[in-house]
Amino acid sequence: MRMVFLVMMMLILAGVVAAVALPALRDGKGDPGSAPDAGKPDTRPASPRPESLEGVLVRQLFGTEINLRQYQHAMAALAARDADRHPLSVPSDGGPPDGGPSDAATNR
Repeated sequence: MRMVFLVMMMLILAGVVAAVALPALRDGKGDPGSAPDAGKPDTRPASPRPESLEGVLVRQLFGTEINLRQYQHAMAALAARDADRHPLSVPSDGGPPDGGPSDAATNR
């Protein structure tokens, strides 16, 4: 019974490895000296588009469009704007915000 289980696991593992490796091997087909898909235009995006202002700032920082001081100033302004738009509410020390018993009462 152990041998059947071992053989089945080996077959499953080989299938997973083959499923992962075959697409990568197909991309590398052809002569090593020839350019892949020389007649076809490259349709891949140059880089993933940032989805947030923070991502844009990081791209600008790494692309030397802005310096470190400008990046830090912009991030501070973003943090202040975020604090104004979405303030955090901290519960008082008297107990939890739901009106239940406080920690002091439960630890006796």
